[in-house]
Order: sequence, then C-alpha cells, then structure tokens
Amino acid sequence: MPSLATTYLGLSLKNPLIASSCPLTSRLETARKLEAAGVGAIVVRSIFEEQIREEVANMYDALAESGSSAALDYLRADLPMRLGPEKYIENLKALRKGLKIPVIASVNCIAPDQWVSFARKIERAGVDALELNVYDIPEDPGEDSAAVETRHAALVSAIQAEVSIPVAVKLSPYYAGLANVALRLQRLGVRGLVLFNRFLQPDIDIETQKLVYRVHLSHPDDLRLPLRWVAILRNLVGCDLALSSGVHDADAAIKALLAGANAVYCCSVLYRQPTGSAVGEILKGIEAWMERHGHATLEAFRGQMRETALGDGRGFERAHYVRLVGQAE
Repeated sequence: MPSLATTYLGLSLKNPLIASSCPLTSRLETARKLEAAGVGAIVVRSIFEEQIREEVANMYDALAESGSSAALDYLRADLPMRLGPEKYIENLKALRKGLKIPVIASVNCIAPDQWVSFARKIERAGVDALELNVYDIPEDPGEDSAAVETRHAALVSAIQAEVSIPVAVKLSPYYAGLANVALRLQRLGVRGLVLFNRFLQPDIDIETQKLVYRVHLSHPDDLRLPLRWVAILRNLVGCDLALSSGVHDADAAIKALLAGANAVYCCSVLYRQPTGSAVGEILKGIEAWMERHGHATLEAFRGQMRETALGDGRGFERAHYVRLVGQAE
C-alpha cells in the first residue's frame, strides 16, 4: 500500500490532509472525530485581534471602576495583548493534551505590536506550530502596496523572532507582487505559506438596506487560483506550501500535490459530508490513484506538474489564457 506520510513545517504527518481553521477544530470532541477520521493535523479555529482587544478593554474598564490606578498603569505600560483571552489558551492546552496528531494554532491579525506577547503564550500552551492569518483590507489610499507589504513583513518578523515553534503565514491572493512577498517571508524564516485565506464578503439587503454577512462554503472551482500559485511558487521558494480552498475530493488533493503542495487543507467538505466519510474518501482516493500510477510515496510525484510542456512553468501563467481566449472567439 502506498505511503501517505509527509512533513509540513518540520512536523511529521501521517498524511497531507489538514483540517483547516473552523469551529470543528476548536472543540476537543469534534477534533477527536477528525483525528479518528484520519486527518494528518488540525489548525485550531483562529483567535481574532479584536477579541483580545475587547477582553483587555473590559479589564481596563473594571480596574478603572474599582479605582485600581496602580494596576491600570501597569497594564497600560505593558503590551495590550499581554493577558489575552485565557479561554483560547486553555483550549489549546486541552487540544494538545487530548490529540495525538499535530495541533497548529491560528491567529488572525494585522498589528505587530499587539501580538508578540500573545504568541509567546500560544507557544507555552504546547502547540506544534503557529499559523498567522494576515487578514487585512488596505483601504487607506495614502498607503501604497509596498507599504502594505512592509507592514505585513514587520508583523511576521516580530512574531517569528519571539517564538521557537514553526510559523506559517496564510496569505491573501491580492498582493500586487505575490511572488516577491512569498520570497520575502521565506527570508524572514517562515517555514510555510498557506494559499489562500478567504475574505468574508458582505452583501446588501436591498429591503432593509443593511449589510448582511453570511459564511459561504467553498466551491470545487475555488481550487484553481491556489493551484496556480502553488505551482508558480514551488519553483521560487524553498519553504513548505499548503493549498487551501476548493478541496472537496481526492482529485483536488492529488492536483494540489502534483502542483507541489506539502499539505492540503480541507474545511467546507467537512460540513457538506459527514466528517468521517469525507476524510476517508479523500485519503482512499489518493491511495488508489498512487497505486494506479505506480507511486509508493508522495515525494515520487509531488510537484510533477509545477512545470509544463513549455519547460518554464508558463502553463500556469499567461500562455494558456491566450490560447483559450482565441478558441472562444
């Protein structure tokens, strides 16, 4: 039987399928079901910068009302994130203690000065790695793309310098120079890049004239964008790459591996199908494909499709776009 064993962020995984950050990974009961189903690791549901700000603000208010001026001054002098939501830390400890597979913490952040201290607390919780989900909407017209990228690099650098566990960065596809950003982050010591995060896109209710927020599960066609960039970046960076979004079956996972992914994230399929059957079908499908094609290990075929018949990877760039547009006319 083919071996699905792999490494990601320096961690040994029994297979490349990782349950990405979602409510299913935030509770020990459901995380154990994911482990039993066969996932190689989990990424714990993200904690958001706003959650930590709110908790610290509430503590400020309580101390101010009690007249504890000395304690209040002490807190203000320290990093705002020094305390952080204790429930999140305790949950990380419980997950790490209750699971045998690697546990990757996730923080959703944009401000470097708010996260360094909290990252240390996450590391002390015993998790195996940390994923930074840089969810930022650069709406300031006075800030150009270079400034945005420098700000994000500063965030990553500050946290990278403070923790010893492996750090991965979950990127947006909207950088002006994505390849340059990826190379820059690798030079900072990042062990892996996750392609890509999915922004929550608000809608408008035309009757109430209010914004409406709904969580939309991914579609199989969402695979194509990260697939292209995994293939492109595989030729440029030496750090690990994980593909996230659009993985609903074994075929999608195999495509990700052929493009050069070290790990394959899944989430929406865990909600569309019973957790056990979804994971099992994907893993069995990968094994069956490997047997048909004579591959004993993932390394035997990982990244085979990062290059094309053109010899320079352009099949994932412009050449085929030009050909297809010509056919449509």
